[in-house]
Amino acid sequence: MPPLFDRIVIVGPGLIGGSFGMAARAGKLVGSVVGVGHRPASLDEARRLGAVDDFTMDSAQAVSQADLVLLATGVSTLCCQVSDFLPRMKPGAILTDVGSVKECVGRAAEEAARIKPDGALFVGGHPLAGSEQRGIAAARADLFRGALCILTPSPATDPRGEALRRVRALWEALGCTVREMPAERHDRLLAQVSHLPHAAASCLMNCVSDEALAVAARGFMDTTRIASGDAPLWRDICMANREALAPALRAMAEELARFAQALEAGDGQAILNRLQRAKERRDGRNG
Repeated sequence: MPPLFDRIVIVGPGLIGGSFGMAARAGKLVGSVVGVGHRPASLDEARRLGAVDDFTMDSAQAVSQADLVLLATGVSTLCCQVSDFLPRMKPGAILTDVGSVKECVGRAAEEAARIKPDGALFVGGHPLAGSEQRGIAAARADLFRGALCILTPSPATDPRGEALRRVRALWEALGCTVREMPAERHDRLLAQVSHLPHAAASCLMNCVSDEALAVAARGFMDTTRIASGDAPLWRDICMANREALAPALRAMAEELARFAQALEAGDGQAILNRLQRAKERRDGRNG
């Protein structure tokens, strides 16, 4: 079976980008993988670990020769990279990303497509995989196996659906279950199930006393694990998706307020109802 792409360029071969390169190379899904970044030591480590075949710090030249470019950098840089790279890529090549927020990136791609309508194609992507760790040292070839990957296609950047078909096939070959949805829906849903939990875990860590933290056991540490995530990275995610995240945080604050009111009123039945509803929803999701 021939590779799905001859030449892939990964901009930012860290945890997600590096795992992508490892899996694509291991599965012989690509002819060659080139890493792009600004730290030679990290790029050399990516090559040593098998995430890339070669690397360069000349992003303009690399993307101009690529059949597929994967942007695996922080949310704060994605929009500028899309605007910069799409016009440099050859016609028919595909640009995709792994960002946690999709609307802002999609808008940048649509603007670039209007400027150069016969150029490269774009489809937004977000594999829901990873951990609180980051960097190429945490990458592994099986990271995406069994994970959900959400694609956010747009007729403005992929009018015939060609990029969507090829990018979908690649993520499925990496072991993902793929879903498609509009970028706005992605950002609204991920605000609730990804960005809100991180903000909540951080708030929980910040509101307990040092005295209480000294006796915290496994339940507390499991609940707050994601608060160990990279703070600048999560700052950028929260800010980029603030229009969806702020209402989700307010909804949680209201739920906490209702719980507190029931406690203050001594209403055990109301407490039981809220706990039971949460248990049933959580158990149903596991089933």
